[in-house]
Amino acid sequence: MPDETLRTLIDAANDEAKKWLAGLSGGGIDGTVDITALRGSLTRGRMKGVPDKVAAIVTDPCLQDCIGALGEKADLPTEAELLAVTPGLAERHGIATTRLMFASAVLGAAPSAPAILKLLKNDPALVAQTL
Repeated sequence: MPDETLRTLIDAANDEAKKWLAGLSGGGIDGTVDITALRGSLTRGRMKGVPDKVAAIVTDPCLQDCIGALGEKADLPTEAELLAVTPGLAERHGIATTRLMFASAVLGAAPSAPAILKLLKNDPALVAQTL
């Protein structure tokens, strides 16, 4: 994910999340998140689940939008239902954020993980590509 996209997601996070991210990145007393330092913390914290937590925090608005778009199907959507809401999510949140949100749901063992994984592997818009 490009630094600019990550910065936008961090800026949109709530104050508590920003404070946690700032602490993780060694940010100053003003709560500034240093992206380079944050990326280092993500690498060093892999075994402690730090990347998973950061992904969940920065993609929460996209996740909430996805849940809203799926409505009563949100608990266990099919691949087709996820595919139907994906273009709107990508338009509103960006493809990188949408991809990260779906990947975070898979890592978090969401009940819909099998359908999301199929989507991530097969949908040309979501298939991982160099950004």
